[in-house]
Amino acid sequence: MADGAHLLPANYILCLNVAAQFADCHVGNIDQSVRSLDLMAGSLISLIRWSHKAKEALGQEAAIKMTQDITEMWLRLIQGLRKFCKDQRDEVRDHAILMLQRCLTGADRIHIPEDLWLQCFDQVIFTLLDELLNLAQPSFLKDYRNTEGAIVLALKLMFKVFLQSLHHLSRSISFCKLWLGVLSLTERCMKVKFKGKRSEKIPELISELLKNTLFVMKTSGILGPSNPVGGDSFWKLTWLNVHKICPSLQSEVFPTNELEKLKKQHLQADRSPLAEGNVIVSPAENRLSLIDLLKHHWGAEEQI
Repeated sequence: MADGAHLLPANYILCLNVAAQFADCHVGNIDQSVRSLDLMAGSLISLIRWSHKAKEALGQEAAIKMTQDITEMWLRLIQGLRKFCKDQRDEVRDHAILMLQRCLTGADRIHIPEDLWLQCFDQVIFTLLDELLNLAQPSFLKDYRNTEGAIVLALKLMFKVFLQSLHHLSRSISFCKLWLGVLSLTERCMKVKFKGKRSEKIPELISELLKNTLFVMKTSGILGPSNPVGGDSFWKLTWLNVHKICPSLQSEVFPTNELEKLKKQHLQADRSPLAEGNVIVSPAENRLSLIDLLKHHWGAEEQI
């Protein structure tokens, strides 16, 4: 299934369902479940290959239909993997989260509509973190042991997918709501307790992930004292929520002297940055492309 030798668009869903059955705890042992999850995630290669062939070999109408079918297959793959992200077996649960991340971040080579990305955040990523936070409650301690490790992986997944899709999602009218959803879940993760004690690892991880994300949003022009996205309310809502998580981050991302300079520039310009197409970055700064910023972020993340 992973190499696509016997996989076709016509039998893809069937093969996916069979692999999921072998991954189920009632059918196989841990090693078999992990191998089945690998097969499921590996099928993304076939989806990418079919997507490229559709664009090259088919007429426009047929290509559109094939692209829609591939998108539906990808969504079924994501939903299938998400099911195992709350498995009672630690090894299977953690591996499922990693495979889910691989299939979400690998979707940049398939055309995924903006509304489907928003749906994935709402119904897959946010729901996953919400479920894991609930499983960390004392009442689930007997059946779910190392939920801290799973929450760490899910946080990395959320921020990585958010950054990778940031360029497209920031254009959506629902972007502010999405961003506030990220911050809300991050705050809950910051406060979660395990056996009555707060985690030492999670706050440190959150501080690093959130700081990197804010820097990318700042440098790409999405976040500034006068925002192209959502106006001043976006700026105010961002820091209102960030202060609940890591109060010191605003001064790290926007030092006081730099922030005053930016505000002064916008007052002097006396025009809307949205109307003029300006980005909220100091002219003296080197403006890295969003791709470069993401590469820098991911490189730093591997060291966390």
